[in-house]
Parts: sequence; C-alpha cells; structure tokens
Amino acid sequence: MVYRGLTLDPFQREAIEYIEEGKSVLVAAPTGTGKTLIADYLIEEVLEDGGEVIYTAPVKALSNQKYREYCRYFGRDKVGLVTGDLVINRDAPVRIMTTEILRNMLLEGPRLIEELSDVSPDEPDEPHTSKEPDIDAFSPSDVTLPDLANLRAVIIDEIHFLDDEDRGTVWEELLIYLPSTVRILGLSATLSNLEEFADWLTQIRDAKVEVVLETERAVPLELKVACKDIGGLVNREKFETEYARWQRKNKRQKKKGGITRHIDILKMLGDDRLPALFFIYSRKMVEMLARKLAKHPLARDLNDRRDRKEIDEHLKTFDEEFPGVMTRKLRRMYRRGIAFHHAGLHVALKALVEELYEARLIRMLYCTSTFAMGINMPARTVIFDSLTRFNGTDFVPLRIREFMQMAGRSGRRGIDPVGTVVIRQDFQYYDEVRALLKRLLTAESEPVESSFNLTFHSVVNLVDRFDEESIRFMLNQSFKAYQDGQMARTIEKRINDLEQEGGSRAARKELAALRRELALLERPRLWEAFSRKVSFLKKHGYLEADNSLNASARILSHIKIEEIFVTELIVGGVFEELTADEIFGIMVGLVQSLPRRAKVYMPENEKWFELFDKIDKIHSGAAVQGAEELMDQETTYTPELMPLGERWAKGDSLAEILDDIRCRTDLAGDLVGGFRRAKDLVSQIRQVHRDDEDRWLELTELLRKVTRDEVRVLD
Repeated sequence: MVYRGLTLDPFQREAIEYIEEGKSVLVAAPTGTGKTLIADYLIEEVLEDGGEVIYTAPVKALSNQKYREYCRYFGRDKVGLVTGDLVINRDAPVRIMTTEILRNMLLEGPRLIEELSDVSPDEPDEPHTSKEPDIDAFSPSDVTLPDLANLRAVIIDEIHFLDDEDRGTVWEELLIYLPSTVRILGLSATLSNLEEFADWLTQIRDAKVEVVLETERAVPLELKVACKDIGGLVNREKFETEYARWQRKNKRQKKKGGITRHIDILKMLGDDRLPALFFIYSRKMVEMLARKLAKHPLARDLNDRRDRKEIDEHLKTFDEEFPGVMTRKLRRMYRRGIAFHHAGLHVALKALVEELYEARLIRMLYCTSTFAMGINMPARTVIFDSLTRFNGTDFVPLRIREFMQMAGRSGRRGIDPVGTVVIRQDFQYYDEVRALLKRLLTAESEPVESSFNLTFHSVVNLVDRFDEESIRFMLNQSFKAYQDGQMARTIEKRINDLEQEGGSRAARKELAALRRELALLERPRLWEAFSRKVSFLKKHGYLEADNSLNASARILSHIKIEEIFVTELIVGGVFEELTADEIFGIMVGLVQSLPRRAKVYMPENEKWFELFDKIDKIHSGAAVQGAEELMDQETTYTPELMPLGERWAKGDSLAEILDDIRCRTDLAGDLVGGFRRAKDLVSQIRQVHRDDEDRWLELTELLRKVTRDEVRVLD
C-alpha cells in the first residue's frame, strides 16, 4: 500500500485497515517509525466524509508543529489550534489541542457561549507578515466542543502520558468522558503492559480497541560510548574491556580517569555522523556548551559557504520580522551551524532554530529533553551527556521510555542506514551507572500505570452534573480501578493456592500479608479520595451538605489553573478595586515560576507591596494550604513577576521587561509562556463575570491588549 508516495510498513497497513473498518485503534511503536502517518490517514478519511476530528498532544511544541504540518496538508481554513497559549480558527473541522483542553470541554459539557464577535481582535496597529496565522484574542475557555454527532474521531498522541504523575489524570478523564460513539486512535511508545492497557480501553469504550504493535525501528540504532581515556567511540563490549583494564591499572597507580568534554565527542564523531542532537538536562549547560563550541576552531568547518549563505537568508527574514531580537553572538553561532533549544528560549528564536534544523542547516544542536517529545526532527546522531538527570531535588536515573524517546531521534528514515546513539561516559564514574546502562539497553519499557488524582475543578463539575451513583461508576471506569481489580484477582488466586497447600510458617506469613494487601485493594480508594475533596469543599464553604454548589463553587467550576488560590482571591475581593492591567499582573505570578538564581528588580511603587500583603494572607490561609496538602502539590506563587505582567498589559515590550531580570539563561520563552497562560486564566475569570457587563468588556479589552508581539508568535 502506498500513501503520500510512501510504501507503508506492515504495521501502518494493519492500523489503516482497522481505521477503514471504523474501529478504534491503539498503535504502539518506537519513536521515528511513522505512527503519525496513520493519524494523517484518519484525518483525511474524516474530512472526506464531512466530519470533524480532534488531535490532542501532551506538549505545546508538538501541538504547534502538527498545526503547521496540517495547514500544509489540508489548508489553513480546515485546521485550528487550541492550546493554553493560543486559539486559532476555533471552529475548524480539524482541531489540534492539548489534552487538558479537550478534557475540560468534555467535563463542563455543552454550554451556551456568548457571541464572541466582540472578542475578535481589531486590526492590529503593527503590520504582520503573511507567515503569521490569524490568532484570535480569546482563550480556550471560549471554545466549545464540536457537535458530538459530527465528531468522528479523537487522536491521542503520546497516550502513555496517562502515567505522568502531574498530568496523567487528564488522560484518564478524557477517555472516560469521551462518548463511545467517537472513535479513538491512540499513539504510544511500546509498553510492557500494552495488552492490559488495551483491555481497559476496550472495557471503557464498550467496543473492541484493536492493538497494532511494532517493535522494530525503520532505522536501526547502534550504541557507542564516548570516553576520552579510550580516545574514540567504541561499542559497549569494547568499553567494558577497556574499563576492566583501567580498573586494574588504577588500583596500582591510584589515578583518576580523564573528563570527556563535548568538544572531544565532536572530534570523535567526525563529519559523517552529523547532524547531532546533544541532550543535556540543564538550560544553563545547553546554552554554555553551544556558545563554547561556537568559539572553538572546530566550529569553522561544521558547514560550508553555501550553507552559510542559506542561513543568512533565514536570518535576514528573521531580522525583518523581529528587529532587535538577534544578537551578534547568536548570529555567529547560527552561521556556524550551531544552536541551542530549551523551553525558556525566546519564542521567535525557538521557531527559527527549528526552521534552520528542518532545513538541515544546523549541524550540532544542544537541547533539553523536551526537544524529543513528539517533535519530528530526527538527527543522524543523538548524544547523551548523562544517564541521570536532576529532577529539582535529586539526581534520578533516566526511565527506559525517556531514554528511548531521545535515542529514537537518531537515524533519519530514507537518509541514514543506521542511527548512532552516543553516551558520554568516563571511567571514574562508570560504576555508578553500569547497572542503569544495562537496564536501559536490555529491559522492556516500563508499564503504564495510573496516577489518577482528580482536581477540585473536576470534583465541582462532577457533583454539579451527576449524582453519587454516576460518579462512583465513572471512578470505577478509571485505569486505576481497573489495575487494582486485576491485582486483586491475582492476589485472590495466590491466596487460594496457598490455602490449598497448607504449609509452613513462612507460607502462613505470606498468606497474612496477601490478605492485608487484598483488603487494601478492595477498599474503594478512589471514592475515598473523592469524598475527602468533597469534605474539604464543604468545610471551606464551597458546597452545601447536599452537595449543591455555593457561590465560591460556581466560581471554581470555571477555574482550571491554581483553582483554590484563584477562587479564594476572587471570593476575598482582592480583584474588585484593581485595574485589568493589575489583574493580569497577578495572573502572571500565579502561572509562572523563575529559576532560583533569577533576580527581578522590583518597582519602588508601594501599591504592589500592599497587594502582596493581601495576596500573602490568602496564600497562607487554611483553604489554600489545605488544598496544597490534600493534592500534594505546591501552589505557584511568584510575586516578583506580577509587576512585570502589569507592564506587559500596559504595553511595555518584552525586551524592556527582560532588562529588569538577571539570569544566566534566556528567560524570554518562560516570560512569554507566563503571559500566555495568564491570558488563559484571565479568560477563565471572565467566564465568572458573564453577568457583569462592565467587567466582561474590561477583561475582553485586556485579552486584546495582551495578545500582541511575541504572545502572537506561533513558536
């Protein structure tokens, strides 16, 4: 079978056959094997039939890339984008959105949306290039579900994100709330419990979910270890041999081994293994190493004159579109085929780096792990700076799925015979990661496990729309409940076997432990957790004894970011005397944090310090602190960003605002991301004020004002 000029692999053909039969499908395959081609086929089928389809993704970068890609395939008029940052063409038949937004739409159900013609932006004062999409000045809170009768399918990319500790519950809720009449196409990494996952999907979808599994990569991977003491790239067996020799020698001479630098690795690679992605888990190091390489003599030979000429054309276009953003050092770096990429990078620079990379003009890209998340930007070589990463508290080993997500970026289909994966490893630290490396290379990927934990926003909407029996049923539909049930049956069987055997004292001890474990599994733990949240909401005046919603719960039903904190600020009257610009400033401080070493110059204006006192009291109050404890999540609260948010609303440029922040890494992307999420939060607050025309119009005008410059850029 040929599709878009490509001869499809057997697993792709199998999945497409299921799609043609009208079935839901779970496709599990390694990174870079072409899973998304199956999604493209499904979208074409739905469009040809006059239906609508939604594509959900876990990260904004992937959503944005799919939007650009599908605009090319299907035409801009047929494709919309709805993320926490931006809304484009909200009524398009193909909508790309983050998973949270679709969950919210399903949870809140059909609702009357006010006429939004007054929300659409006026013609902007500044000119916009033809490359810039028509971005609406409203947010996801203003977007509703398509008619479910016309919604034919939902594509859930990276569906294994269901086990993400912070966001996985959203995936479970989405799959539970989505009507079974809507087909799903789940795209996943390979999982060790794939059949269990598929069985659960079949159960809650009330229809067979077919499984398509591909374990082979289209481009095979070869593993190499980079070690300065060996002097080159070697396979793991050679490295082990040399390591044993070094150990014997080291015991006698008590010498430490050498340190393998990134420049050493580049020398070992040679030109035939470029372009390369160098994964590092620190923004500071990503920027520092890219800048060091740009100054090194090696950088002069990374690309040729023709490449530099083409890069100059891209840079000229960029300068015309974003004057003053490009620095002299960045220009020199890009011209040499070197770049860095991380979430904090200026949104326009991030888009430029991706553009240059896609055009094969970047030879060495230093990046954080987010670059590997779904974005289709493969390289010939992937380099790991380390097999452990800092999670904010401790150094933790990479998970197999994380490792394969990044490693899978190596090897460009149709271009490279193999993809090279290089691990930087010095002899003196090898003992610490030896077992980890073996596990990463030989073990099955971790099973997907539920991390179900409903938010207060979900709880309020559920009690408002459903009775207790219906809510219990929905909780029992969760993957968590399914896995608990499976485990309980396994333990019951073991208990029966042991009871039949009789046996020794050690068998009796095991029996007692198994019975305790079974009793725990048979408790309605999800219902208990749900009930604790309901009790909390009653205690703090959100719900009546009969679960009916009080005014504060009505507010909470619209708030999805820092739910209790924002609701308490509204109920406490903190916003009543504030301007819309000041409200936006506060929102920025509730959605974005700063690196520990970042310093913000605070204004001398007493107004903000008086406001901080009011906000501090609510932040340290029983409701917010109790919610933190119950959810086991720390509230985002960054007061120093609030005056900066107000300045953006008043019209200050990003460059002017950044002048008042000192940090070793680029924070432009963080700041713009904060402005965008604050815009979404303002839109949620605006829904609270639907009956207050003056406030509604004031917040509508605020949304217009803050949707400008970098906030409008599709990065």
